Amino acid sequence: MMNARAYARDDKAQLHERLPALAESMALPPNVSSVTLDSFVVSATPFHDLQPRYEDGKWTRADFAEKHILFQEDRGASEIDYIAAMFRL
Repeated sequence: MMNARAYARDDKAQLHERLPALAESMALPPNVSSVTLDSFVVSATPFHDLQPRYEDGKWTRADFAEKHILFQEDRGASEIDYIAAMFRL
């Protein structure tokens, strides 16, 4: 993520926005009623290193999570676990 472009120009980061429409357009087998597609970027770059360099430098962890960008760094039991966050979002 350290070398990623701004969110508005990053196809990888924006993928989660395009997948629901793709899921709706899929031809499904008769026994399947729906398909859900989603994506996340899990950054190996720690939040405190990425934040000042990404967009305007003011994104919070919540801003990143809203755009499906999560951090794998260990922040302790009281912080968001990125794997659990994927299932909640």
